Amino acid sequence: MANFRPVSNFTFLSKVVERVVAQQLNDYLTALNLLPRCQSAYRRHHSTDTAMVLVLSDALTAADTRHVTLLGLLDMSAAFDCADGDALDTTATTREELWNIRSCLQWMTSFLTDRTQQVTYNGTLSKMQRLLYGVPQGSVLGPLLFNLYMADISTIV
Repeated sequence: MANFRPVSNFTFLSKVVERVVAQQLNDYLTALNLLPRCQSAYRRHHSTDTAMVLVLSDALTAADTRHVTLLGLLDMSAAFDCADGDALDTTATTREELWNIRSCLQWMTSFLTDRTQQVTYNGTLSKMQRLLYGVPQGSVLGPLLFNLYMADISTIV
């Protein structure tokens, strides 16, 4: 099934603010080693290659010690569309204790909530739709927000 979610159009000033916030937040999270070790997507010096090397290394280490290796894979093809903006807010107490970034979390929550979209097709403008979920596609901050949203998955799994 194709995904026809529109790319968000952001103003120049919005992109500048997002870039500054993303850089500072990323530096903070990296310096304190707060991002999950296994999270490779949307991180500097991480890629699918580093993820595959880690998985292969873990599997070979397990085989050397005669342990069984199980691999669970998740389909994340539409994951940006499913991220819940309220999730940052509901876990803010736990995350602020860990990350000590309350004002930043409040700003990100406001960035993700109460958004709307409208589409023009063949000169016809659609009705305004409220977006309940999802990280804005085309935003500078979107990938980092998605990583924060997914940060707890490694402890859950």
